[in-house]
Amino acid sequence: MATKRRRPQGSGSLHKLNGSGNWIARWHDQNNKRQERSTRTSDKATAERILAKHVSDALLRKEGIIDARTDQYADAEQRPLSGHLDDWRASLLDRGITHKQTGMLLARATKLFNSAGANRLSDISPIRIQSAIAELKANNKSLRTCHHYLRSAKQFSRWLNKHNLNREDALAHLTVKNVATDRRHERRPLDADELRYLIRVTETAETWRGLSGTDRAMLYRAATGTGFRASELRSLTPRSFRLHDDTPGVVLRAGSSKRRTEDYQPIRSDLADTLGPWMENHKADQPLWPGRWNEKGAMMLRRDLRLARARWIKASTNRVERCKRNRGGFLAATDDDGCVVDFHALRMTYITALARGGASVKAAQQLARHSDPKLTMNIYTSLGIHDLSSALDGLPDLDDDQPQVERLRATGTYDGSAENHSASHRLNSHLTARENVQSAATGCSNDAESHRARDSRKSLGIKGKRGNNRGEKRLRHAGLEPATFGSVNRCSIQLS
Repeated sequence: MATKRRRPQGSGSLHKLNGSGNWIARWHDQNNKRQERSTRTSDKATAERILAKHVSDALLRKEGIIDARTDQYADAEQRPLSGHLDDWRASLLDRGITHKQTGMLLARATKLFNSAGANRLSDISPIRIQSAIAELKANNKSLRTCHHYLRSAKQFSRWLNKHNLNREDALAHLTVKNVATDRRHERRPLDADELRYLIRVTETAETWRGLSGTDRAMLYRAATGTGFRASELRSLTPRSFRLHDDTPGVVLRAGSSKRRTEDYQPIRSDLADTLGPWMENHKADQPLWPGRWNEKGAMMLRRDLRLARARWIKASTNRVERCKRNRGGFLAATDDDGCVVDFHALRMTYITALARGGASVKAAQQLARHSDPKLTMNIYTSLGIHDLSSALDGLPDLDDDQPQVERLRATGTYDGSAENHSASHRLNSHLTARENVQSAATGCSNDAESHRARDSRKSLGIKGKRGNNRGEKRLRHAGLEPATFGSVNRCSIQLS
């Protein structure tokens, strides 16, 4: 039978179970919920002080003097780190992240925390994580791989802070060195000639994992015409395509898109005309490219690349030319610089073609369905030295002595009426001003001299115009004469 001692309202109570053992404290917290906890002592005076401490803390939290989240941080600290990682995994899946992506993030974060010796939340410190990253580098991991591991750990740390499980995001300021200095797996895009030859050879190739040569050729056309990823292409059905709209396109469902939003991707009309007849033999609700080929997409593409390259080399009848082709990088799965071609390189080919075609950064970002334009232009765009040099054509040639008028006249876009009007105005104004200065200086106002000066200017103008007619064919505007300004007796002067 438990014995109790009644205390004033709001001060809690003490009791013992079965009249023996340690005293048990009972009180109401800041949310007016009853709490009960053992004092772990059989001494009554000590138990009363412990109870008074609980009651006092509840009152301070209720008045806002003590942050109520302190208890939440303490409870989170008591849980093992593995329990929080399991909660994070459930949160990722609830957000719609795929099981594959969730498993990869969880595996990377778990490996990094184990290497850092973290068992509780308080063990996740910048120093320990930096030491774990250094250990990955010592094991010959690339900087990009280290960046992926650190990004997973930072994502978990942000999740803890967002759900008030730690006081601050301890890993927010951690970064990895420039990953471009240690790239070991760099993709390269295929150029237009490589794509044409690959598709032409693949159309007659044998079946691979349930996909015929024609199916794979259409798959490569769709991949380089939409920029879709392998898993996104695998989900497409004939109903996904809007080939007869004013702007042909493909509807990608939110459940199949990596960013979990429904997208309408426009495509070229020639691609729509090519895919239309081929899709007539497929059921409207069945995948166009069924199976699990997306898991081995790189193997499939490289297999077709090897076949296309072998036929391209063999197509040359000249032995010297065959040796030259064999040393070249046309249709090579790995070029001389170590850049590789896998299925995701077809997406890179699509975005690079947009950049080479003059698409704006915003347009390329939206067609690539990226949230950050830096990802579009820095990672998925590969421009060669010829692409960069062609962009310099817009800069002016500072050593070109040819006047702008002559360049416009050579292209047939020159309109001299406005310039002649301005030039005649400037010339006649200058001549009139010179007349006035000379008159003022000599004090002479002889009409005969004035007539001679005007006749001289008129004859010079006519003579110059005749000389231009003999030496150069001039552009004239029929029925129009440039306006002139000046003295009473004036003539029209056309300047080159």
